[in-house]
Amino acid sequence: MINTFHTSYNPPPVPPRAGYSRPPLPSNTPLVKFLSVMLLLLMMLTFGGFLYLFQKLNVATSTSPQQAAAMIAEASHYKRPAAHMYRLKERLPKDGRFPNQQLVWDEEHSLLNAVRSTGDTLIIQHPGLYFIYSHITFSRKSISSSKQGIWKKKPTEKDEEILKSYCSLNPSNEDLCTASLSGVFRLEEGQQLYVKVTNTSLLNKSSCSFGLFKIQE
Repeated sequence: MINTFHTSYNPPPVPPRAGYSRPPLPSNTPLVKFLSVMLLLLMMLTFGGFLYLFQKLNVATSTSPQQAAAMIAEASHYKRPAAHMYRLKERLPKDGRFPNQQLVWDEEHSLLNAVRSTGDTLIIQHPGLYFIYSHITFSRKSISSSKQGIWKKKPTEKDEEILKSYCSLNPSNEDLCTASLSGVFRLEEGQQLYVKVTNTSLLNKSSCSFGLFKIQE
């Protein structure tokens, strides 16, 4: 034995114990390679799916009049109910058919397939699970925030607001502000949907859209 307490020598190495062996380091086995490849493929498929959905929704919600006309021409080939209401219609000064805050759409620039429209309201003809969206652009100065909401109703029931969003404009700037909504709801036959805003005079009428499409029975 060497006393290292009062000396500067390093202590001798400890001899290995009998029956003790160092555990082997993990090796790059075929199973690890297979799991790594599967994880990489899963990440690529997930990213590709999100990119595809983003592109589809972007096309559906930012349609020009020419694109809307093409969509109407192709509507007969789409088997599921769908609607894309584009561009707001000018309201007559003494038009009492529609509430002041309820938006009226120009059906000539819109798509309707197996969904009825009364100008301001979409009426479901086939029950099922629907994706609903709305994009409303405000273009004038407002001290308070502007609100948009999607409402659901039936002839025998009270109207219900199912989605809402807010948009704030700086009174000192001329910026645009877009309030967007989207959601998935189960709708029944005869159910009606419409969009209301706090003030129709603040709208940019050429940059608003509202629609839905059926995704499941």
